[in-house]
Amino acid sequence: MLTPELKRLLQVLQWETKKKFYSTKQGALIRAERGRGLDFKEVRNYHYGDDTRYIDWNVTSRTGELYTKEYHEERDASIIIFYDTSASLSGTQRNAAFQIALFLSLFHIKMGNRILLITFSDGHSSIGKWLRTEADILSAFANSTKHKYGDGTDYSTAYQFAFRLHPKYAVSYWISDFNRFSEHTNTNKVPKIWDSVGIWIQDELDTIEFPFWFRFFQKISEETIGFRSSQNTYTKDLKAAKSFFGVQFVQIDPYNKLSNQILPLFKIKRNV
Repeated sequence: MLTPELKRLLQVLQWETKKKFYSTKQGALIRAERGRGLDFKEVRNYHYGDDTRYIDWNVTSRTGELYTKEYHEERDASIIIFYDTSASLSGTQRNAAFQIALFLSLFHIKMGNRILLITFSDGHSSIGKWLRTEADILSAFANSTKHKYGDGTDYSTAYQFAFRLHPKYAVSYWISDFNRFSEHTNTNKVPKIWDSVGIWIQDELDTIEFPFWFRFFQKISEETIGFRSSQNTYTKDLKAAKSFFGVQFVQIDPYNKLSNQILPLFKIKRNV
């Protein structure tokens, strides 16, 4: 499913990132041990300094000694990929969004991270579980091509759905044309719990200011919107996206080589 161009980049980045990780003991992305893991390991005697929240009171009451639950350490990073499947992304734009989402998913899986894929439009469609293997990724993306594309873009529903599944730190990628994103940021207070990266899939028509008479007969956006909204909001949306994502924001021309354009994503310095 991945293009030969992006397959080559994946191999290069995988080698370079691993080489950096082994030479500096610190990866380009988060691999720190954050909190306790999710998988139970054993019950052992309580030691001074252990977190009292994990005391096993059932075993403690039976033995008369303090016991605590121990879990495997969680060494992988949590990656959330928001993949816009609304109608305004069509043709070459849609293919570019698909390729970038797939590329990022495969890259992070190869780095030992786990992926939560959220496809969204005016609703959302997600398998609702973490993807941990390359087979999981390929299966999820194959299934995503079978979903019906929605008319509009609902950022809020996608965010809330992902937040319920993972209400703590993660690196999140938003892959979209950010249609009506300014309206979303104006009407919603979005807490920045995640380290968010914005990937704008551009459309040449976005930059064109159509005359009023043209808007009267045809919607500028392919999304279902009312006549009052049939205007180009490119400038407002771009300003909102740059403000929200800051330096972690790239604009992608889907008609040019994707490999050269997504490289800046791997030069972003993140706080670990």
